[in-house]
Amino acid sequence: MPDLTRLTDAERRALALLAQGHTAKSAAVALGVSEGAVNERLREARRKTGVGSSRQLARLAADDARPFDAGPAGPQEIWDEKIGVGAPRPTSHGGKRNLSTRAAWPLLAGASMIVVLAASIGAFAALAVADHPVPAAAPAPPTSPRVITASPAPGAVVPAGRLALTVTFDQPMQAGWSFVARDPGLFPACASTPLQSKDRRSFTLACTVQAGRDYEIGFNNDRYQKFASEAGVPAVPATVRFTAR
Repeated sequence: MPDLTRLTDAERRALALLAQGHTAKSAAVALGVSEGAVNERLREARRKTGVGSSRQLARLAADDARPFDAGPAGPQEIWDEKIGVGAPRPTSHGGKRNLSTRAAWPLLAGASMIVVLAASIGAFAALAVADHPVPAAAPAPPTSPRVITASPAPGAVVPAGRLALTVTFDQPMQAGWSFVARDPGLFPACASTPLQSKDRRSFTLACTVQAGRDYEIGFNNDRYQKFASEAGVPAVPATVRFTAR
């Protein structure tokens, strides 16, 4: 297996398009560069890896399936909390409880004793707290960021041509990124560097899509986790699939 780690993102994108069946000319159109630039990328990729055929190298790069854009550093599940409901209180005729004065007196006396006892316990507890203050609770550990929105949305149908692919997380993020391709044949042709929003929660990547094709793009996976919170906690992996018409 040739060493593919020296390949640049630009060379990998050209190889990915070649693996999808593109020619150097059509790949140049998809990438927005000249045909000569694509041929130069393929030639440089062959020189680095020692593979004599661009098509063969494209298949090897597709099998490698590394992320196209790595920065410097199933559908989202919604869980509903179950709310318990207490059992109803027993009632007498007409829905009201009827107690005679004689029957209610022991209950009232017992309740008074309970109130006096509770007050005494509360006073002793207050003194104990004053003598031994409770230590402050330890700060909660940082949580993993999660994708809250993506554009195009999962399952969306978008016009062919250029589009801005945006992913937004539930908290501010570091400057790194991991747009990953589980299947390089479904990964759109995109720029090498995304733009991060001022609130540091969103990343936007300029891409180009072709009519009649399905696309898939992931954010983090088990191997590539550069989408991370400001505390350095990797984001939960997510995937978006959409179609161009």
